[in-house]
Amino acid sequence: MELQGTAREHYRAPRNASGLRGVGASVGTGTAGDVQSGIEVVFQIISDDQGRIRQACWECLGPPAVIAAASWLSEQLTGAPVDDARGWTALAISETLELPAESVSGVLLVEDACKAALADLERHG
Repeated sequence: MELQGTAREHYRAPRNASGLRGVGASVGTGTAGDVQSGIEVVFQIISDDQGRIRQACWECLGPPAVIAAASWLSEQLTGAPVDDARGWTALAISETLELPAESVSGVLLVEDACKAALADLERHG
């Protein structure tokens, strides 16, 4: 499976990869998948006092489409209101990046990790 366009660009030069921080009131961390299954995604969201996402970062073990999706989503979230971040779905991400249909299940783990990070952020806030 060859990635095209924006997906290819994000796979070749991922944005906001790594740089994960510890825990805190303004930090939410979420994980989905596991190393044994071949895909694991850790997403971290850091918010500011105005309810906006100051930074979204991630770590991922997985195929190119999953890495591209995590990179792209982290860019979309940075600067966005925390409430707006809940609207992104694996299907919307896959369609926007024009990923092959077989990639959606892996991208679902990106969505799950992001939503888990948002839920963790809400628990701390």
